[in-house]
Amino acid sequence: MASLTHSFKPKLAYIIFVKKRDDFIEKHMPRNCMVVSTALILVGLGIPLLMAVQLLPITWLLAFVGFAIAATGGVMALIFCGEI
Repeated sequence: MASLTHSFKPKLAYIIFVKKRDDFIEKHMPRNCMVVSTALILVGLGIPLLMAVQLLPITWLLAFVGFAIAATGGVMALIFCGEI
């Protein structure tokens, strides 16, 4: 017995909608390098915040590490955006 196959012919409106949707997603997806630099900034700001609510011990070393991580993430963000 032969199997029946149905050919799928997409409508023009469907093709246009899918292309616009794909273009929208491609334009608004962040690059991996920007995600990493933003994460570094947030981690660098999170360390002093955790020290302020006393979840981490208050030490100069942790404060410096938080500052260094935030500064590194900020410089990376500027480089990847093309400002530097």
